[in-house]
Amino acid sequence: MSLLVEHKLERRRNIQKAARALIEERGYDGLTMRDLAERARVSVPTLYNLFGSKDAILIAELQDVAAELARSIPNTGDSFMARGMVVFEAGQRAIENAPEFFRSVTRMLMTSPESSETRRASEEAFIAIMAANLHAAKRAGQLADWAEPNLVARHMFGQYMATFLSWSLGELDGPTFRVAAESGICHLLIGVARGPFAAEVEARLRLIQVWAHHQENSDAAARR
Repeated sequence: MSLLVEHKLERRRNIQKAARALIEERGYDGLTMRDLAERARVSVPTLYNLFGSKDAILIAELQDVAAELARSIPNTGDSFMARGMVVFEAGQRAIENAPEFFRSVTRMLMTSPESSETRRASEEAFIAIMAANLHAAKRAGQLADWAEPNLVARHMFGQYMATFLSWSLGELDGPTFRVAAESGICHLLIGVARGPFAAEVEARLRLIQVWAHHQENSDAAARR
C-alpha cells in the first residue's frame, strides 16, 4: 500500500470516528458537514471528495462494523452456537457503545433515497456472516439436511432487524432488546439445529426464560 493510499484511508477513518462522536452528542440532524470538517480537522471539500455526503459516511461506518463482526468469528471450534454468540455479543456491544449512531443509521436507511443500494449490500454482508456459520454447521451434520443455510440466515436477519427497529424507535429498552433479539434467533434455530447445536440452542432458550421470569417478577414488584 502506497503512502498516499494509506494517508487517504487514515483520513477516512478519522472522519468516520468524528462523525460517530458528533452523532452521539447531537443526533442525526446535528451532524453537519461544516461541523464534521471542523471536528475532523479537514476542509468541507475534502469530506465531499472522500465520501460525497453525510449518509455515505454513516454507510461506510456500518460497513466497517460488518467487517469487524466477520473478523470476530472464531476460526476453530465445533460449537456453532458459541461461534454465533461471539458475533451476536460483538454486535450488541457495538450498539450499546454507540446507541445514537445506530439509531441514526436506522433513520438514514429508512429515509435516504441514495442509501437503498448500499443498504442492500450491507444487509447481504450481515446475512453472509450468519450463513457462513450455518453452512459449517450443516457440513458437520448439526443442521437439518433440508435446511438451506442462506435462507435460514435471511430469516434470522429479518427477525433481528424487526427487534432492532423497535429498539431504535424507543419501543424497547436495551436489555429487553438484547433478550428479544437473542430469543427470536434461538427460536428460529431450534427448528433446524441438530445434535450438539440443538442442545446448546435449547439450553440458551432456557436461560432466556429464567431471565424473562426474573424480569417479570422485578417489574411486578416495582409496580406495587
